[in-house]
Amino acid sequence: MMQGPKRVVNALLSAIVLSTGYLDYWTYSQAFYKEPKIWMNVVSGTGNAPSQYRIGVIDTAYFLARHLHVGMRHTLALLDVISGMVAVFALFLVLQRSAVYRKARVATQWFGAASFIILVQFYLAWLLWYQRPETLPTAAILALALLLVAVKPPGPESGRAIAAGTVGTAGIVLGLLLLAMAQGFIRADVAFALHLGILLVCLTSAGKGFALPRGVQAGTSMVAMLLALGIQYYLMKRVYPQANYGDTPVLQLFLNLKSPLAFAPFLLFLLPTGWTAVMLTRRLYQVESAGVGIFTAAVIFLGMWVVVGKIAEVRIFLPFALALAPVTAELAIERFVSDAGSEAPAAVRVEASLPHS
Repeated sequence: MMQGPKRVVNALLSAIVLSTGYLDYWTYSQAFYKEPKIWMNVVSGTGNAPSQYRIGVIDTAYFLARHLHVGMRHTLALLDVISGMVAVFALFLVLQRSAVYRKARVATQWFGAASFIILVQFYLAWLLWYQRPETLPTAAILALALLLVAVKPPGPESGRAIAAGTVGTAGIVLGLLLLAMAQGFIRADVAFALHLGILLVCLTSAGKGFALPRGVQAGTSMVAMLLALGIQYYLMKRVYPQANYGDTPVLQLFLNLKSPLAFAPFLLFLLPTGWTAVMLTRRLYQVESAGVGIFTAAVIFLGMWVVVGKIAEVRIFLPFALALAPVTAELAIERFVSDAGSEAPAAVRVEASLPHS
């Protein structure tokens, strides 16, 4: 009897992240030897915006470097490896728990797992293009948040007391808020886009499929958005009011339009995301609420990126692209494998959550 792909996938994902971490370390080292004080301006509070507002990873790496008596290039690479492991395994667990994957035959599960691995390898290949320390930690937080909204806690129907479901619900709420708080010190715009996307889905019939009840999830996302915005305001106005953008314009939209060469990495990187968008808009496949939520959030963040970020720096979108990998793998199973039926009870039709034209 054919075994499932879990062990093979675990080994391959570990190899991918460790290989990426090795290259990541040497890229940090090159930057360090070119400019030994490269990250110290953020540590000292004299950096330019927006880097000065993203202190979570830099300050953590500096703290570890001081107490472990190693260089920041070592601790930054270590944080990236840990974050990468958390991200890919949390996202693979999301795929494993999806209705499409669980009801599929073993051979189909191998296909879905292979699709997921290819996507992870594809996205992580872009990590070192305009490398930044916050990329993989952001991906890890997004992956954990997606896991929390996708996997329902045990309820009374599982044979436990009603209190078990209540504790599980409280744990999810607390986890989402803690992740939003942490994300606020790394990239507050990511937490804002994530929970705005989830909140919008909660306003549709697809909002019934989250791990939390729709009303609770909507309230949690609103509080998470306020937390992220509050942290961003606190860092900008209270802690680092002197930080500014220097000669860099805040709005990048027109500069992006004037840079044709920047569209090459932009379009190449977004190919899997574009295919996912096409499959979703066709309204022929079933996608669970968490998948619809992360896709909506990704669209919101994509708009933010194009307006205020450089489109050539595709690592900006990497955390959301990686978080979409389980959804893309599920759609690939439904699109290309004949035994992927449409009777999954935990899934929702895409037409129930996307506006009709």
